[in-house]
Amino acid sequence: MDELVLLDEDKATRSFLDSLNCRALFRLLWFFGFVTAISAAAALAQQQYWQLALAATVLVVIRALYALRYRPTLSLHFRPALLGYLTLQLVQLRMLPATAEMTPLDLLLPLVLLFFRLPWYLSAVPLTALWAVSSGNHLIAFAIAEEEPWLWVVAGQSLIALVVAALGNRLFDARRRAFVADWRRESRRHRERSRMREELGDARKIQLSMLPRSDPKIPWLDVAGISIPASEVGGDYYDYFTVSESRQAVVVADVAGHGVASGLLLSGIRSCLHLLLQDSPPPEPAEILSRLDRMVRETTTRHFFVTLLYALFDVERGTVTLASAGHPPLLHFRAAEQDVDELALPSLPLGTGLTGSRQQRTTTFTPEDIFLLYSDGIAETVDNRLRVYGYERLIHRLQATAHDRSAVEIRNTLLEDIVSFKGDGEQTDDITLVVVKAQWT
Repeated sequence: MDELVLLDEDKATRSFLDSLNCRALFRLLWFFGFVTAISAAAALAQQQYWQLALAATVLVVIRALYALRYRPTLSLHFRPALLGYLTLQLVQLRMLPATAEMTPLDLLLPLVLLFFRLPWYLSAVPLTALWAVSSGNHLIAFAIAEEEPWLWVVAGQSLIALVVAALGNRLFDARRRAFVADWRRESRRHRERSRMREELGDARKIQLSMLPRSDPKIPWLDVAGISIPASEVGGDYYDYFTVSESRQAVVVADVAGHGVASGLLLSGIRSCLHLLLQDSPPPEPAEILSRLDRMVRETTTRHFFVTLLYALFDVERGTVTLASAGHPPLLHFRAAEQDVDELALPSLPLGTGLTGSRQQRTTTFTPEDIFLLYSDGIAETVDNRLRVYGYERLIHRLQATAHDRSAVEIRNTLLEDIVSFKGDGEQTDDITLVVVKAQWT
């Protein structure tokens, strides 16, 4: 059905009915081939060479149908091939008993057509041929022996043909109507899914447009970030804000879940950040998070929980000031000690509705120090054996790759390790990673 909804109604209906008839045909071919082989053997034994030739022709046609079963030639010309084969096969089977009398085959052979879903004007082709052969035999017998009441026999055969054609047409109409109803319903669903995919694609483009197009060029900081959504529209966000020539803010946020609603909320957070940082002087990191919390609570109709980490780097003081809303801790690689510190601030996510003051923390840094901001999708990455990547591995990999490498190289190395660990496992959450390296002299 997924392929048929791409066609128009008439083509889809014909393709579906042809596929039904094709399956019915190949289910019957083995039986017909067996019976025809017996007929050929009997004709050979009785030296009835014209019946032998007809049976051999049918066997050749059966073999050709099997040879063309999976080729486009048969599907393109299936209806003529089906009607031609059925006509030849029914005529050949009607000649199996060498008699002109009324036989059970006169009733059974027309019923073969009820295995197929054909309109009356198509089933009339093999029925007419079968009726002509049967009636011709009776007419010849009457002309020779003048004993057979051929008019009544022909009338009976005509009635059988008409009943089979009418019943076959009813079955055809019922199956066609059922399919059309299913096709129209699935077609509406397909159009709706296509519309939703287009809207998700537009939402994804909007969300991607919110992310930095390139990493900032800052003389005293080397910065590299990346975000990989788990679905069409992710729930992670990162951004850079130049507060002044000596101060640079880096933000990473994560909405619980991912989808269009999460993307819209992140769009609102991004807009608020831009507005807040235009104030003179800009609010402190903790105050920024407090205002964002109010915005999330007052502009959403249901609870959205957003974790966010705001890091403000100050080159003149050699400090970084942190404010966190339930976000994973900032990792600080100190080049002098070759060690990694976890800078955590216990706090609630944005949007919880719970009151409480926001805290901030300031720490110093020196050239060659490295900071890692990330979303919890990294630590929660699972491989195909259900092992979790975890924070300890992330810290270890940062410590192992930080020496004498640029921010881009560190980011790529960490990302390669995450992807390698995941392997064939499914990505269940968005992955965001921002590396900041102090580099002034």
